[in-house]
Amino acid sequence: MRRTIGKYWRGCQSFLLPLILAVIKSLPKLGDRLTNGGHMITDILDLGEQTKLRGQVVVLGSGIAGAEVATYLARHGREVVVVESGRDQFDPSIQALNDVIFVGKRHRELDPDSYYHRYLPPELRGVSRVRQFGGTSNVWTGKWKYLQPSDFDGRLWVANSGWPISFADLLEHYRSAAKDYGFGDLEAEAIRPEIAALRAKLAAGGLKMSSFYWEKTPTRTAVRFGEEMRRSKNLHVILGATATELRLDDSCQRVTTVVCRSLEGRELIVEGEVVILATGAFETVRLLLASNRQLPNGIGNEHDLVGRFYTDHPKHHTGTLQPGSLTRQYAHELQYAPKPRFCICFALDDATQQEQELLEHVLYLKPIYEKPMDRLWRTLRGYPACRDGNGRVTTYRVKFVTEQVPHQGSRVKLGTEYDALGQRKLEVNWCFTDQDRRSMAKTLQLLTQRFAELGLGTFDFGNDPPCLETMTDAAHQMGTTRMASRPEEGVVDTNCRVFGTDNLYVASSAVFPTGPSYSPTFTILALARRLGQHLLKTTPISTTKLHV
Repeated sequence: MRRTIGKYWRGCQSFLLPLILAVIKSLPKLGDRLTNGGHMITDILDLGEQTKLRGQVVVLGSGIAGAEVATYLARHGREVVVVESGRDQFDPSIQALNDVIFVGKRHRELDPDSYYHRYLPPELRGVSRVRQFGGTSNVWTGKWKYLQPSDFDGRLWVANSGWPISFADLLEHYRSAAKDYGFGDLEAEAIRPEIAALRAKLAAGGLKMSSFYWEKTPTRTAVRFGEEMRRSKNLHVILGATATELRLDDSCQRVTTVVCRSLEGRELIVEGEVVILATGAFETVRLLLASNRQLPNGIGNEHDLVGRFYTDHPKHHTGTLQPGSLTRQYAHELQYAPKPRFCICFALDDATQQEQELLEHVLYLKPIYEKPMDRLWRTLRGYPACRDGNGRVTTYRVKFVTEQVPHQGSRVKLGTEYDALGQRKLEVNWCFTDQDRRSMAKTLQLLTQRFAELGLGTFDFGNDPPCLETMTDAAHQMGTTRMASRPEEGVVDTNCRVFGTDNLYVASSAVFPTGPSYSPTFTILALARRLGQHLLKTTPISTTKLHV
């Protein structure tokens, strides 16, 4: 019996083996899928050793800016490669590549027990920059706010202030993004009768207010764009690939190659006609400075400005407000829930800021609702009830967020320590000026006085008054490749192109010359849309497909 089976099997082998080999040979390889338009999201480990990939546009980073500009260009027929350091799932070993050396004020860091981001998994709490598909949108809270027209103006009392573009240059992009993403209409909200009436009362007392839109479910670009990226005929996403170097042509004015590596030792070469750095204010600096093979000072750094003018928004959030009569009257406008909804924030009016030579510091109020003992305490003290649509408010949690003066001494640069990829870690010197300290103290004094005079309420900061040295960062890294009209004043031009290059762009809050004290995300998105439109005019539709 065994001899019969063995003889039968040897006979089957003679025709089965060639058939199996023929089937395997007929399966499409990665390169075949790319050239035939079957694009995808691929891990660098699924590529061959020392693979070379080419597209028209190379986008580094898959966060808000990177995903927006990449999908926009792909929809309009441009061949796009997106390179993302992280993977679908959060990986602590990849996240560790974000580690920096603080030589000035420290930022908050990973802390599973942190009160920040309690809605997130413990491994993401306190993290301000995320290496994962979707970037830092994976931890974002979902607050969308325009910059105001005056935010683009230079202020004589604030050195290095002002943008080389205006509010009008971004308005159409704010509007189109709000429509496409399904945000509420901030312009309509601004003229709603209740808001207009409150604004008028505040203006009479030297205060101003503005609105922001808070999503019910914060935008996560991996969710919003993931399926589109998988199905796009013009888009290929590579995960697990960290960009470590930009290489230039012989003129040193054009980026020809992006060198990418993984922690597993895999290397990838990506070539493109246009390269966009959508990696945030820190990693953009590291890549520009580390790309010093041909230019010793790094790319875009002829005037030693890459990494300088670093700002964030120091914030304090342990104070309380005992509501007064005006707050009780407009309590419904101060609700934080249910979402989605519009919320408001307060600041000193522009005339006061100019007269007192102050920065734009902003105050947010979060209602804290009564518990049974709170009600007894209020009754015994004779305080009237403050009600909104969710119940009785006992107090408001006060979040005080500050702007800082952009100055060259606050900077990010390459340090002397190395990460797991052998790349130099960043050294961050986040520091403040005497003007920052004086402005914050005076603003707090005037806000306290005017809140009481208008009937908004009285503050209580207890034993922890706002102080720059003890306040935390807001994860709003800005200014390290600031936008300017001339290379002597900044790193990118008004189209976000790096000075001294023909095809290298930055899409992040790194280009902000100044940043008032609220979320920069909507402006990052608007700038990414504006950049996408600019590149459509300068990058013709490809007649060839992505290829390996």
